[in-house]
Amino acid sequence: MSLVRFRHYICRNPITIIVGVVLILLVSRSALFRPSPKPIVPSLPKVMIKHMTAISVPTSIQLNGHTAEARRVTLKAKTSGRILSLLAKKGEKVDAGQDLILIDPEDRPARLAEAKAKLHQRSLERAANTKLEAKAVKSQNALAACIADYESAKSSLALIEQEIADTHIKAPFKGILEETFVETGNVVNVGMDDKVAVIIELDPLKITCDVPEKDISRIKPGKLSAHVTYIAKAADPKTRTYRVETQVKNLDMAIPAGLTARISFPTGNTNGYIISPAAISLKDEERKVVFYPAHIEEARPEGLLVIGLPDQISLVTAGGDFVIEGQQVETSLDPRTDAPGKPS
Repeated sequence: MSLVRFRHYICRNPITIIVGVVLILLVSRSALFRPSPKPIVPSLPKVMIKHMTAISVPTSIQLNGHTAEARRVTLKAKTSGRILSLLAKKGEKVDAGQDLILIDPEDRPARLAEAKAKLHQRSLERAANTKLEAKAVKSQNALAACIADYESAKSSLALIEQEIADTHIKAPFKGILEETFVETGNVVNVGMDDKVAVIIELDPLKITCDVPEKDISRIKPGKLSAHVTYIAKAADPKTRTYRVETQVKNLDMAIPAGLTARISFPTGNTNGYIISPAAISLKDEERKVVFYPAHIEEARPEGLLVIGLPDQISLVTAGGDFVIEGQQVETSLDPRTDAPGKPS
């Protein structure tokens, strides 16, 4: 449209132009003074809590160890000879002083009889010479020689008696015949240092374990459920652990050596809570999440024993995975009351 024709249109239709201008002003005014929308306020995270008070909890050190015999003795022949018989079987229970192995005495009984006779003869000679010396018929030198012969005969008898006793290899204590190294008919020699058997003592039963250096000071000698018999004074240079040995009753020697054992050393009581590893605590008056530094004393089947927290806490039991420290939350009490560590 040309400028001339536009001017003619305005002159002919002034009312239409005025109404259009008014409408434009009204639309602009409504857009200018329209109220801004209110910001959307997110809702607070919801968590469940349980008010708890610390209680005195018995603590202990849980370690893995193994059972072992209290004593292990290797028996050796003290006299030479042929094995006559084995009187106990491998793995059999034996009593202290029980005969285990017999060595053929061979000519030892005859030598014993000879030694007894010779001692009797020397005893008579000593008595006779003593009387003659008193009457000054025998000299003191002759009496001294007679006494020497008597003592020699006495020593020979003792030697053959001991040799005969050594043909009976006996159990030194009550235990188990763990191993035998000879069979009937074998020949053993004292000079060869021959081993004939091994006997072990299983009552009491020894249980050994290695204790970390951070815990060794918490273990004391004495009776617990077992009896602590030994605590090493030097650590193993490779593992930095200390050997600890305990003893327990093993009636009938039913528990063998070499089994894996779980050992619990009570170490007193401490105030704490048994909670889930993911739990956190709240400052109740502010409803803000707070992480408290704490120490995990030990792990138990029912949870972690945690110490170092305040005497009273509000523990987050559900929803803790979705909040961060310092965040405000909406709380509700957990209806469950089975958590250890005394709900308040």
